[in-house]
Amino acid sequence: MDIIGRERELEALRQAIDRAPGALPNVVLHGDPGVGKSVLLTAGIGYARERGLRVVGGSGFESEAQLAFAGLHQLFAPVMAYLDKVEPFHRDTLRRVLGMSEGPTPDRLAVSVASLAVMARVAEDGPVLIAVEDAHWVDVPTREVMMFILLRLHPYDLRAIFARRPLTATERVTPGINMIEVHPLDEEASGRLLDLLHPDLPPSVRARVLEEAAGNPLAITELPQSSAGVEMLPAGTPLRTRLETGFAGRLLQLDPHVRETLLVAALDGDRLEHRAELTPYELIEVERAGLVTRDSTPSGLRFRHPLVRSAIMKTASPEETRGAHATLAEQHRADPELRMWHLAAATVEPDEAVAAEIEKAAISVSLRGGSGLAVKAIQRAAELTPDPSARALRLGNAAELAGESGQLDLAQRLLDEARRHLRDPSRALALRAQILMLRDGDLDAARRLLRGSPGAGPLVRVMAASYAQDPAEWAEVGGDLAGCDDEHAKLLHDVFLGKGSAARVRSAFGDLPEDAPPGRVAALCRAATWLDLLSEYRPRIRALTEGEAGQGAVTHAASGFWLAAHDHFIAGRWDDAETAANAGLDLCVRHDLELLAHDLRCGLGWVAAARGDTESVREYSRTVEQWAAPRGSRLHLSLSARNLALAAMAHGDYEGAFAYWSEVGPPGAFPPHAAFAPFAVFDLVESAARSGRAAEARAHAEAATVLADRAPRVRLHVLAASALVAPDEEAVALFKNALALPRIERWPFDHARVRLALGELHRRRLQPGEARPELRRAADLFAALGATVWQRRAEQELRATGVAVSRRQGAAHGLTPQQLEVAELAASGLSNKEIGERMFLSARTISAHLYRIFPKLGITSRAALRDALDALDD
Repeated sequence: MDIIGRERELEALRQAIDRAPGALPNVVLHGDPGVGKSVLLTAGIGYARERGLRVVGGSGFESEAQLAFAGLHQLFAPVMAYLDKVEPFHRDTLRRVLGMSEGPTPDRLAVSVASLAVMARVAEDGPVLIAVEDAHWVDVPTREVMMFILLRLHPYDLRAIFARRPLTATERVTPGINMIEVHPLDEEASGRLLDLLHPDLPPSVRARVLEEAAGNPLAITELPQSSAGVEMLPAGTPLRTRLETGFAGRLLQLDPHVRETLLVAALDGDRLEHRAELTPYELIEVERAGLVTRDSTPSGLRFRHPLVRSAIMKTASPEETRGAHATLAEQHRADPELRMWHLAAATVEPDEAVAAEIEKAAISVSLRGGSGLAVKAIQRAAELTPDPSARALRLGNAAELAGESGQLDLAQRLLDEARRHLRDPSRALALRAQILMLRDGDLDAARRLLRGSPGAGPLVRVMAASYAQDPAEWAEVGGDLAGCDDEHAKLLHDVFLGKGSAARVRSAFGDLPEDAPPGRVAALCRAATWLDLLSEYRPRIRALTEGEAGQGAVTHAASGFWLAAHDHFIAGRWDDAETAANAGLDLCVRHDLELLAHDLRCGLGWVAAARGDTESVREYSRTVEQWAAPRGSRLHLSLSARNLALAAMAHGDYEGAFAYWSEVGPPGAFPPHAAFAPFAVFDLVESAARSGRAAEARAHAEAATVLADRAPRVRLHVLAASALVAPDEEAVALFKNALALPRIERWPFDHARVRLALGELHRRRLQPGEARPELRRAADLFAALGATVWQRRAEQELRATGVAVSRRQGAAHGLTPQQLEVAELAASGLSNKEIGERMFLSARTISAHLYRIFPKLGITSRAALRDALDALDD
């Protein structure tokens, strides 16, 4: 195929398909309609087939964009036999997600890994090209799986080329994806193409076509054939409208039966197997009209361009469109989810049987991680429900799913509509309070809304009280819960107030079915957090973040990212904690989930504080406090104070740290409503002792002894705090008892700090032999974490015992290319913001990179970067 003016794009496709050295094995073509993406994709597919590659993939269809994993079904349809050639776990995962077998919906990571396993197995039998047209219409869950595969093509004989509409201003380009924008043709190439296709145009017409086409190949092809309808359009009419009008003019010249068949095909996602309903003569007429082209698809035909499909649908009357949807609903009886959308579009009058069928299919979609996709279907089911009370119930269901999926404004509108028909307003009140809390952080309004209905939203009331940390509010909520039958709400109430046990939480998780609502899972995981049990339920957290983040229960996915960040931080995986928190924060910002966004900012501040990044901690705390203070969210204020305190301690500012820790909880007391105070025992006692407040330190350590059984990590803190205030001869034994607790390696940061404190005690007692192993172990733990400031402190203590500690320049060879670029730009004097602008990263990400780079270079500040980098070159 001779393609004019696309040498650059064709070369990029050939390099990706040939896996040329230095070239990424993927290309994503994006550009305006008609600019030639499909032609290039077809050329790439032809080039691949000439070289013996197997081609799989398919096309995104607007009609299937609402069907979870419809695109994945297209991908695997020609290679379905390979499902039996991978591990049983992968096979079962894919069979469940493709609707081929029953069972709970697997999480998104399991689906992605299983999909990659199948494609890798296909590639063992020969090279494979994954080609996808109209990728923007591929359903969101499939897009996430395909992105996972695209980033992992290198180890396998796989490559991929996608075509999609232009990037929007808010879309981010994922590193590792070769995005190529297909621009309009230049003037010379446009003229050559026009002369090739329409050689006999008069000069005036030729000039006008080139001017109006503006380098768009489809326009160059079609405008000279435009009907009078196009000529009558006003000057300045968008090119898309002109092209659609041209196609529409040709459609109207066809027989009504042909148009009806084309409409059914267009609504069915370009499935031109409907050609069987046309005679050979009719097919020739459609092809001559320039509406379809012949290709290698199973039907042998396809619409010439997406604008043809658009023109077909726009020229059909509402009655014709409903009739086509009715035909498709009947044809897709074997596929309830696909039938659901056609049935919803085909039905006009209220019909309980149709409404119930749509609702049933929508619930199935939501259980497969598609809460956001199911909202529209249940909303339509409500519209088709004759009985007002049943309609209100369905609207309430739709509102709940909308709230879960982050569509808070829609949830509020659905809720307002449902309330007009609800006999029992408690459910609507609970959802309204939840929206107020999640979207605006309006804890006071949420509490007042529910206060008049004691039985309404017990779980929402408990969560609101946990953020407010108001003793009077807790007392009122506790009284209302006494007569409540929501055991999960009661459990969370008790855990937040220090009365819940690990056994109760484990029992509640044990009773939870695999397909439990994500809200219940998220709530129980929060309870597990305060009892140090979160690591036991990592699969549940992954199910929230991977199964709900796309078109699922977004609010609970955001909670899942916070839970994951917390778990990663405690376990010493700080890079992972930061990644999870940033992913959750992006999700919250997109969906206006202000409350959860500030949870995640507190988590990011925690990571920064432990690394000693005081500047970032202050930035996060300033943002959180400005938002939380007027809303009375004392939990956010406490977490912000925790972060500032920890950052101060990292740099030896114990006076400032004590003031911040005192905001978390008063010295010598542990009010039940101060949720985080038990986890700050060691810190407050250390800051008090080191700032000359021996009495406050002893009082707090003694008061904490009753907390030792609350959670394993709290026990470690309590023993270490007791050691800090004990006489030296007793302190050593207490520190050793703390370090002898089972599995303290689960908490490497806490572990390192306790060893540091013991090493410092030994050194003060002039026992260097006992101090050295503790300080060496502490320094190594801090280094592994990336806690550079704490590592420096441990190494300074080690030097004081007579050990020479070298700067770890050898570790610098572990810098990734991106980290090396960040280091060089920072060494040149650029700020984090300036570096971010050059590398298309946020200033927050640059800051995180630097705090990973410092320990690898054996330095602790930007000022030392240039010398450290110069040393690498020697």
